[in-house]
Amino acid sequence: MKFHVLGNRTKLEIDVRQRNYPDSRDYWDANWVASVIHLEIPGYMVHFEADLRTEELRDFVEELRTMNENLGGTAILKNLDSYIYLEGTMDRLGKIAWTIETCYPAGIGTQLTSEFESDQSYLRILIDELDRVLEAFPVIGKA
Repeated sequence: MKFHVLGNRTKLEIDVRQRNYPDSRDYWDANWVASVIHLEIPGYMVHFEADLRTEELRDFVEELRTMNENLGGTAILKNLDSYIYLEGTMDRLGKIAWTIETCYPAGIGTQLTSEFESDQSYLRILIDELDRVLEAFPVIGKA
């Protein structure tokens, strides 16, 4: 299950593949998902495995939905293990300024930071892709 953030000469693809602990019903264990992050920016290509949390994806898509409805605001995908930080802010004209930071190995490895822009036309597709990911990997339990 993949979702994409696309911009001017930039492509971020996150492939959510499976739950790390598929038999767990414990909130803290059950919501880890094994993913692959693939980022292409001018001059660089990043590709690595990362453990994300389903509530991180849920919170991100909720902020994206608000951004889309209000035609403004900010949405953030912040990973507990610091593999990825993605922040998008929409201006009044529908342009989204994205900042992305990746780190591999998590917390101690090589860091890459980049900025790019996209317009709101990509937002609905991103929301739909994240909705499908969360349908396949819903948040289990409560904190």
